[in-house]
Amino acid sequence: MTGLDLTTDVLVVGGGPAATWAALKAAQAGADVVLADKGYCGTSGATASGGTGVWYVPPDPAAREAAMASREKLGGYLDDRRWKERVLDQTYAGMNELAAAGRYPFPTGPDGTQLRNGLQGPEYMRRMRIRVQRAGARVLDHSPVTELLTDPSGAVAGARGYRRQAGGTYRVRAGAVVLATGGCAFLSGALGCNVNTGDGALFAAEAGAELSGMEFSNAYGIAPEGTSVTKTAFYSFATFYHEDGTVLEGAASQGGRSVIARALLHEKVYCRLDRADASARRAMRLAQPNFFLTFDRLGIDPFTERFAITLLAEGTVRGTGGIRLTGDDCSTTVPGLYAAGDAATRELICGGFTGGGSHNAAWAISSGTWAGQGAARYALSFGRRGATRRLAPTGGAGLRPARAAGPADAHREVIEAVQSEVLPYEKNYLRHGMALTTSLAALDATWDEARSALLGTGPDAVRAREAAAMTAHARWMYASALARTESRGMARRLDFPEQDPAQRHRIITGGLDEVWTRPEPVAALLEAAS
Repeated sequence: MTGLDLTTDVLVVGGGPAATWAALKAAQAGADVVLADKGYCGTSGATASGGTGVWYVPPDPAAREAAMASREKLGGYLDDRRWKERVLDQTYAGMNELAAAGRYPFPTGPDGTQLRNGLQGPEYMRRMRIRVQRAGARVLDHSPVTELLTDPSGAVAGARGYRRQAGGTYRVRAGAVVLATGGCAFLSGALGCNVNTGDGALFAAEAGAELSGMEFSNAYGIAPEGTSVTKTAFYSFATFYHEDGTVLEGAASQGGRSVIARALLHEKVYCRLDRADASARRAMRLAQPNFFLTFDRLGIDPFTERFAITLLAEGTVRGTGGIRLTGDDCSTTVPGLYAAGDAATRELICGGFTGGGSHNAAWAISSGTWAGQGAARYALSFGRRGATRRLAPTGGAGLRPARAAGPADAHREVIEAVQSEVLPYEKNYLRHGMALTTSLAALDATWDEARSALLGTGPDAVRAREAAAMTAHARWMYASALARTESRGMARRLDFPEQDPAQRHRIITGGLDEVWTRPEPVAALLEAAS
């Protein structure tokens, strides 16, 4: 082994809100912690590049009930009331802690009370980085993990990676690992998602973990054409237009995005935020100033001028699928492995639908807290004897080809092949069984080639692993989408447009060379579904 070699109790992989909460809580629980981020912790990822609402609800019974009920139908009744109650409690505590211990400068309302239902990403993540470091965690910036390590029993016991700026490989022996690497947006160009390539899901699957809800992965965000800002909340004030200037009937940010997608297949679509009055316009600029940066730089007044739009794929960043959790501490089916944030399934609180911020931000705080605490308990139960375990690498595609390696830049072809199957609206957003089957066959062939010949060394190992992760992610998505022969949550099927009461179950998936799926009954039926 060459390069940096570390030993710790808990290794947290990632650098966004879930990762920093996990590292903070593991350190506060008495564990020695290393956090390894693909970018610079505090600035990389979707949250750090913008603002986000938070599912922050005071402990008023009526308010909590309304909050929990608000998305049950939209999510296809696949959520879990007990988990939602836990997340509401933990998010309330976490946001209050951020105000007190983190000294976050929340704005105040007319009565002087702090408004704690939103966060400005750059300031939030700047403070979380400081809190993590003050708690004693070691932060490895620009140090993407490339594979997990397991002990002879199969338990996860560390990871290997590459240090982009320092150069060279590194290894971390750990009593437990938290994967908080985010979801997968397939390098679509969405703001802050260049690090969200599904790495954690690949690492987990290689170690033997399962995934859930991967069919809920066809999220597309609205953005001005040629830009990356996919904040969609303000498009509720929009009117959408055909290229000839006539109104695009049925188009809307909520409940009408498929109309936009169909139109974009053959013409440009334009938009104007002309339904916002003067007071709404002022409030919008104060709430999300970065939304307007693009327009200001382009010299466009979005309230009075039409502008062309596009839809950017956000996959499981704004979808709900991810690594399946098996315990309240965000443990997985693999001992020593925990998952948090967008890397973990959010079905437990969102069912089959979510949007930007809100539930996602609350889930990052809550699942990060529980995963960090759970990983610390697990690791500390071993003591330092865990550092003497013999470790074996788990990485396959991109690191250890099954036959002779292909060209050094082969990862580019793999990424292009995957993107050609998951970015087009007619394949991923406007899903149909025939198209899904065709795309899955193409993705299976891409995986076979990647598994056989894809190899990256040095910094190219990171790109090769990203390519492998995106390929695996896409296959789990489409296999799960084919297994759900109905329309539920965001998993819409043109060939099965209705919701089927007999399919009120979650879909578990996994596997690498052979992808499999199986149904998992929802634990408790909701009265609202009857």
